[in-house]
Amino acid sequence: MNTMNHTRLTDSLERELLQQAIEAQYEYPVLDKMLSNLFRKVATFFRGPEVTIHQTHTAH
Repeated sequence: MNTMNHTRLTDSLERELLQQAIEAQYEYPVLDKMLSNLFRKVATFFRGPEVTIHQTHTAH
């Protein structure tokens, strides 16, 4: 059994998996931002116009 070839295959697989993990790490923030913006727009749509109540104080 040649362990050197086995080690090289394992190192190659490790490098490939690490590269995929690094690439995936950069993909999700974009998706998270898009989903966040979408939910914010939906919440704003269902909330409708906000009404601000101003309290006035009268001197007695």
